[in-house]
Amino acid sequence: MKKIVALIIFLCFSAFSWSQKIDPNAKRLLDTASEELSKNTTFYIKFNYLYVVPGQRSTVETGQVYAAGEKYHLMLPNTTQIFDGNKIYTISIDDKEITSSDREDGESLSPTNILNLYKKGFDITSGGIGTINNIKCSIIKLVPSDTKKSKSIILAIANNRLVRVSENYNDGSSLILTVVDFKENLIVNKSLLTFDKNNYKDYTLTEL
Repeated sequence: MKKIVALIIFLCFSAFSWSQKIDPNAKRLLDTASEELSKNTTFYIKFNYLYVVPGQRSTVETGQVYAAGEKYHLMLPNTTQIFDGNKIYTISIDDKEITSSDREDGESLSPTNILNLYKKGFDITSGGIGTINNIKCSIIKLVPSDTKKSKSIILAIANNRLVRVSENYNDGSSLILTVVDFKENLIVNKSLLTFDKNNYKDYTLTEL
């Protein structure tokens, strides 16, 4: 669950200023998709996610996120995360614990900037064309320019929209998120984008 939160939302991902190797065609696709997403004042995404560990059974789960500007409300089966524009609140339903932290500008990987992370610290290469859920997609691979980093990220894009994100680790595990529904410029209830401690009276709140 922690890796899921870290990919989407989620926690912090450092944007290093190392020299990048960039495929211009792949970057053009990312630039266009990023620009199209930024045009939406609000959006909703429903997605399936799968955490794969070699030798272990994997189960597909479903998550949802509502976003308006930089603010968002992410819902996973046992975890909720809210960014109200100032602080990130991560709520563990099983543990009845809440952590509150500041977001460092430009360094947080979240549902609202996932299509911007390629702009610093990654080599960008084209992976050709692939088919996901009967959708023909352009595959783009992001590899950290700092070779000591253990992750690589593969994005699948179709019609200027993100279809799938796969984060791969050196230990052979991977986290795969596939978009199953996307709605843009809808009305998002302001209460979804605000943290209210009164809704979590039995929870322990920790400030980081």
